[in-house]
Parts: sequence; structure tokens; C-alpha cells
Amino acid sequence: MYWDQITTKNFLEEVVGHCDTAILPVGSIEAHGQHCPLGTDNMAPGYFAAQLEKVYHDRVLILPAVPYGYTPDLSAWPGSLSVSASVLQQYVAEIGQGVAQWGVKNLILLNGHGGNIGALQAAMDRIAQEQMRVVLVNWWLDFSKQILTITQGQGHAGEDETSVMLQVAPQWVHMEDASFNPFRPRYRIKGPGIQNKSLRHATTGDGRLGTREKGEKIVELVLKELSLLLERLWVDDLFDRTDNS
Repeated sequence: MYWDQITTKNFLEEVVGHCDTAILPVGSIEAHGQHCPLGTDNMAPGYFAAQLEKVYHDRVLILPAVPYGYTPDLSAWPGSLSVSASVLQQYVAEIGQGVAQWGVKNLILLNGHGGNIGALQAAMDRIAQEQMRVVLVNWWLDFSKQILTITQGQGHAGEDETSVMLQVAPQWVHMEDASFNPFRPRYRIKGPGIQNKSLRHATTGDGRLGTREKGEKIVELVLKELSLLLERLWVDDLFDRTDNS
């Protein structure tokens, strides 16, 4: 079910007391190389959420996405839009608090943008105070090990993200403009001139290696992992246990 497509009458009758899990896609508007669309970080989590809704129509509520993110490193590239981390944190926290008042017990923050992670982690603390379980999923990061069985590498507008976009929204990808960034920072560093290498062409990694076939495989494995997450949430199986106890 999509939260914004339900009438208030039906929400009371069909959702309250019946559906306790919601997904909030969160992304950004920013340069993704020269070949992927500015809304890449919205399109990927939005697609994942839509596919999950098809499978779990009666059990999952899909919230309208938060389309703007914290992306100062790419804000100088044409078309990029960035909001402050504090604004993003406050906004997401208040959305979560609002969702909680309608009996939702599980909220998945389905994130498509690395720059959002710190703000979303801080928002989680506030949302959890509403007696709600909050899960932050950064699809390219949390499932990196599995993705690297499909691609040679990962990166911003790199092989993995480009492949996903070729599967999710191929009409907006221009592979003739795909590029390769040979530079890898040795340290976490920011400063004058750093981005000329760290984000050369608004890319990290090699977008030229992206293919739709790889994207199809990545999407399949991400959806498998997200489905497993939902199933575990519903039976309260959220922790691995060692044999050392």
C-alpha cells in the first residue's frame, strides 16, 4: 500500500491495527558522473520499495520519498541540490514521529545516498524514542559483499550504480558519456582541490563497466535481502548469536 494513495477513511479501517511496517525511501539530487540522472539516488530506492510493495501489498506501507539529501561535495556540479545535514535529520525524525502515532512499529529508512547516512543515524535515535524499531538500509553499502560477486568494483556512478540504473531507468542513462576515475583517496580528507581527484567527472570507480545484465542481478539480490529483512522483522529475528555464550 502507498500511504499517500489511501483515503483517511480507509486508512483507519485498513491500516490502523492491521499494518505495522512502513518504508521511507530517502535519496538526493546530485551529479552522477556525466551519464546517470541527477535523481539516481531517488530512483534506485524508489524502485526497490515499489517491488517490495508488489510482494507485501497488505503488510507494507510505502511512504512518499524524501528526495533531497546532504551532498555538499557535489553541490557545485550543474543540477545538484543539497540541504544541510541538520535539516535532513530534523525532517526525517519528524516524519518518523508522525508515522509512529498511527501504530506503525517498524520503519525502514531505505537510503540511496551516502551523504545522508550520518543525518539518518541521528534521526533514528529520535524516532526510536517513539517505541518504534527503525532500520537504516544503505543498499550499495550493506550488501557490498554480495554486489562484488557481480561487479569488479563499486563507486558513485561507478560500475554497480550504473548497472542498477541501466536496469531501473535505462531511458535516463547515457553510456556514451560514462567515465572512469582512476584516483582513490588513501584517507578520509576534504580540502581545496581534493574533489578534483576524489570526485573527478562526479564519479568514483568505473561507470563504463556497467551493464543491464549486472544491474538485473544486483536488483535481484538487493530485493532478496530486503525481503529477508522484512521477514525477520515480523518474527523478531534481528540478531545473530555466537556459540560463546
